[in-house]
Amino acid sequence: MNPTKLTVFRVIILLLCACSAMAAGEAAPRQSAKLLTIGNSFANNALTFLPEFAEAGGKELVVFRANLGGASLKKHADLVRIFESDTSMPDARPYKNRVHPRTGKKQDFSLREALEAEAWDFVTIQQLSNDSHRFETYEPSAGFLIAYIRKHAPQAEILVHQTWAYREDYPGYGKNGLTPESMHADLVSAYDRLAKHYGLRLIRSGEAFHAARQTPRWTFRFPDPDFDYANPPAGKLPDQKGSLNAGWRWTGSGDKRRLALDFKHANNAGKYLAGAMFYQAIFGEPVPENVKPLGGLSAEDAADLLRIARETAVK
Repeated sequence: MNPTKLTVFRVIILLLCACSAMAAGEAAPRQSAKLLTIGNSFANNALTFLPEFAEAGGKELVVFRANLGGASLKKHADLVRIFESDTSMPDARPYKNRVHPRTGKKQDFSLREALEAEAWDFVTIQQLSNDSHRFETYEPSAGFLIAYIRKHAPQAEILVHQTWAYREDYPGYGKNGLTPESMHADLVSAYDRLAKHYGLRLIRSGEAFHAARQTPRWTFRFPDPDFDYANPPAGKLPDQKGSLNAGWRWTGSGDKRRLALDFKHANNAGKYLAGAMFYQAIFGEPVPENVKPLGGLSAEDAADLLRIARETAVK
């Protein structure tokens, strides 16, 4: 084969490979990303270490958080309707004191104003964790928000952020047959159904959490036999080794100081894992191995979480 034909052949092979990756729903590696998230504290958890991951990878990253604590798909959709009906209403601009991505000034935003503030590459949506395993709670709000995003940020790819099941000591397990396994299976089914219906890619954070929990390093065991939960020693915590969630912590002060359980939100290990899943979804490649262990994680724990993220992303 002469050099000219060989070059043409190589070009064709590269194009075929690129097309195959696109057909498989894989994102091509990119050097910059503008990301807007529509979610709640779970999205904030996932974004915690994303800027440091981007810096380690030499990437440019712009993030806008249209996140509200405890907000469901319905809540965000209802706030859109308020703005569209009357911009003077108190809840018309619920995303308070956010930095404008272009002017750098802080202001209150409606979702429409946030979507139109920048040429976003990606917009993520997610369900409230309490409802994540119940598909009947997704619609019609999900469809409404997807149509709204496509109207006001047509250039953006919409990604579905798959949230994670609660920790094994969630008090709600055992009620109505709910278990950690059933919550995980049902939320995976619900998010898959949503993504397939609208032709969207998934950020599989929930599956990454589940995969980690199947390994000895990230197996959380409870109760701690050496801890008195009924009469906890002041300032002391039970053993929570292997947890990906915030777990037990002391809150309040003085006479109101008490031991409280956060079985929902990610701790630094969980945030590291979820951030790696976001990085892979938007930049199209794994978090670089030169990234430092963040949030007090050991080098071994950080490396293991990145391994799990890589393996989960290619499922």
